Amino acid sequence: MKKMIKSVLVVVVAMTMSLSAVETGNVNVKTDVSMLKMFKLAMSSRVMIQQVAKAYMYIGNDIATTKAEKELTKSLKQFDAKLKKLNNSISNPKAKNLLLFIESNREDIGDLLKEPYSLENAQEIIDLAEAISEGSFSIAKTFEKKKGGTKLGFKGQRYHMIEIAKYYIAYKSGIKDKNTVKHMKHSVNAFQKGLDLMKSYPENTPEMNRLVNKVEKDWKIVHQFYLDIEDGDLPLIVYDTSKKIEKKMQKYITTLIKNKSKKKK
Repeated sequence: MKKMIKSVLVVVVAMTMSLSAVETGNVNVKTDVSMLKMFKLAMSSRVMIQQVAKAYMYIGNDIATTKAEKELTKSLKQFDAKLKKLNNSISNPKAKNLLLFIESNREDIGDLLKEPYSLENAQEIIDLAEAISEGSFSIAKTFEKKKGGTKLGFKGQRYHMIEIAKYYIAYKSGIKDKNTVKHMKHSVNAFQKGLDLMKSYPENTPEMNRLVNKVEKDWKIVHQFYLDIEDGDLPLIVYDTSKKIEKKMQKYITTLIKNKSKKKK
């Protein structure tokens, strides 16, 4: 177990050193970076940091370790790249201040990842990831207000799936407080609401409808497993099925964005 975590930490240390080199002074938004891109960067960084928290606990519990190690390394790299782009492009004072907060929490996560796995460290990483996620969401909302546009109630589906797997393994790890169960069930309900909206979305193409049907089929099989979090005896199934649904959701959203872009042209 310790060797598995150490194998990831070599990359983590290098990423942390790279992150510390990012400049945080006021930089004007570059002309080739739109407000929409900033919104997407901030929102996707939330996904990446939650992937890190989830993968850390799966590795620490010796479950799906090979997959989780790859996910942790990849997610950290993607998160740091997105954070660097945001830093180099944002001049908004409020967003800039939030980025400083996010950087500080990211460094704390890097320090914890260098230590041996423990339940205490796992709880702290969850809390830090939640704080980063909240800060990133606030930054995204800043750009969303400037950009405007229609809000879609199912764009957070991938995020909800990551949250489901994270809280499931957190409970199994021993973080058995009421908040863990509460957050888990909230994510399950949020995903169900989003799925209902996807099914009735008027701009679904035949390809998008096929993806929705596949997601719904998988969801019907496993959503009760997620709600039975107190049993906590199916962590591998939860990990694998949540990844399957996550990938289909990503494909659906990608197709949706492409179709919208074509219509604008």
